[in-house]
Amino acid sequence: MRICAIELPELRVEVLRATASDVPDHVPLGIVVAPAPLTESKLLGNMRLDVVSHEARSLGVRPGQTIAQARARVPDLLVRVVRPEAVKGELARIAEVALAFGATVAFDVASPGALASAFERASASNAFGMSDVVWVDVTGCAHLHGPDQQSGETMLATRLEGVIADLGHVCSIAIADGPRIAAILARSLPMDDVRCPVVVIPPGKNAGAMSGLGIDALPLPDEDVRWLVKIGVRTVAELSLLPRSALATRLGPRAPVILSLIEGDDRAPLAPYVPPEIPEEEVTLEYGIEGTEALVFVAKTLTDRLASRLAGRAVATSRIDLVLGLDAAMLREAEGDSGERDSGDREQVVSLELPAPLSSASDLLAALRPKLERLVLRAPVLTAKLRAPALVRKPQSALSLFEATPKAARALPRLVAELAADLGPQAVGKLALGDSWLPEERSRFVRMGDPTVKSSQPAQRKRRHLLSSIPEPTRVLPEPLPVPRDSVKIVRRLTRLESVEWWRHVPGERVPSVDFVYAWVLESPAWVEIDRSSGATRVRGWFD
Repeated sequence: MRICAIELPELRVEVLRATASDVPDHVPLGIVVAPAPLTESKLLGNMRLDVVSHEARSLGVRPGQTIAQARARVPDLLVRVVRPEAVKGELARIAEVALAFGATVAFDVASPGALASAFERASASNAFGMSDVVWVDVTGCAHLHGPDQQSGETMLATRLEGVIADLGHVCSIAIADGPRIAAILARSLPMDDVRCPVVVIPPGKNAGAMSGLGIDALPLPDEDVRWLVKIGVRTVAELSLLPRSALATRLGPRAPVILSLIEGDDRAPLAPYVPPEIPEEEVTLEYGIEGTEALVFVAKTLTDRLASRLAGRAVATSRIDLVLGLDAAMLREAEGDSGERDSGDREQVVSLELPAPLSSASDLLAALRPKLERLVLRAPVLTAKLRAPALVRKPQSALSLFEATPKAARALPRLVAELAADLGPQAVGKLALGDSWLPEERSRFVRMGDPTVKSSQPAQRKRRHLLSSIPEPTRVLPEPLPVPRDSVKIVRRLTRLESVEWWRHVPGERVPSVDFVYAWVLESPAWVEIDRSSGATRVRGWFD
C-alpha cells in the first residue's frame, strides 16, 4: 500500500495568520489551542504555549513553555488563541483537495500535550511541539503522472506540494509503504525556505530509509529516548542491532509497533475521511462590512476555497448560494425593531442558478460579482458562507498534441453565467429546432439548463424529419417584408405548404397555401413567400 503523507508543521500559525488581520507576517508568535470561551483577554502567565512560529523558535521560545517564560525571552511575543475546530476544518479542506490525487484520504489532528496520536506518534519528541498530517492512498496512481512508478510518484508528490502551497501552507511530503513510516519520514525532512522537501521511498525499501533516522523520530516517550541515548543508541540502525527480547522488555506494550517500524513493516490502516455531501466554505469577519467592494473581496476568498474542494471531487456546480450573516443589533436599529429575531431573519441569501456548470474560482467569482454589485445590504455582514448545493460531474477531455483546444468551449460557460446574473436566467438561452413547418415556429428559444426541457425529452432522442435537402435561409426576419411582385426574380422553387396545421384555424377560415422560392430581391438572395391565392409576395429571410 503506497501512502503519501503531507506533514504540516506550521498549520496552526498559518490558520491564525489567515484569519486574524491584526497579526503581522514576521513577528514572533505563540499559540494556545483552546476551545471557546477562552480568548486572548483571559490568558494567564502560567498557561503553556502549544505552538510557536518559526520567528519565535529562532529566538529561543519553545512549545511547552509558559507565557511568562516565553515573554521573559522575547518581550514582544504575540500570543493568540486558535480554536481546535478551525484546525480540523483546515485539515478537512486539505484532505478534500487531496482527493484529486488518490481515492482515499485521512488526516490526524495533533493534540496539545499528547504523547501519541491515533497512529502512535509521540509529540513530545517532535522539534515543532506538534504536527498535523494528511494521508493520501496513492496505490496504483503513479502511471497517471509518469512513465514508471518512481518518476510517476515523484511527479505526483511534486504536483501535490504545489497544490498545498497554493492553499498557503508549508509542508513536507513523503511517499512510502504504510502511513506511519511515511509520516515519520515526512516529519524528518529538513525544511527549506525556498521549496518544500519531497521524498519518495521505492517499494520494499522502508527499512533502509528508516535506518538513517535518529531514534527521536520514532514514536517513543522522552524517558525511553534518554535511556537509549545513555547506552549509546542514537540511530534506528543502531537500535535494530539490540536483542529483540531485551528491547521488547524495555519498550513494553509499544514494542510490537516499534519493532515493525524498525524493520520497515507498516500495515496500519487508514481511517477514511468522507467529505460532506454539500461542499461549503465560511469566513467570520472581525468587523462588519457594508460595501460591495469588500464583499466581493470576501467572495473571492470563498470561491478560491470552494473551487479547490470541487477540484478534489472532480465535479462542477450548477448553483451557488452565498449566505450572509448580518449584524443583529444594526439590523434592529435599521428596521426599528426591538424584539428578538430568528436566525433566518438575520441572514441575507444570494442564490445564483448557473445555466452551465462551473468549477474554477475565476468563473464562479465572475458569475457572482454582478449579483453582489447590485446587492443592497440590510445591515453590516459579520459572516459569509458559500455553498454548492447542486453538483454535477465535470466533463473530462484528453488533450491533443495536434489540435488546439477551442477557446470558445472554455469561455462560453463563464459568459453564459455572467449574462444570467445580469439579465436573469429566463433571458439567457439558445435556439432550438421547432417541430413545425411554419416559418415562425421553426426555431424556438430554450433556456439553458432548463430542467423541464430535459425531462420532457425521451430517453432515445427522436430523429427529426423536418429538415429537407433544399437550401435553408441563414437569417429569418422577425416580420415579413412585403415587396412588389415584379421585383422578385425567382431562381428556384423550394417548397409548397398547403393546409399546414389546419386544426388551429377556425372552421370556415381560409387555410393559407403558400410557395417558398429562392429569389433575388434588391440584388440579394432572399427567401420569399408567395401567397398562391392573392399573389402577394413577402421576404421571410435571407441567404448569406
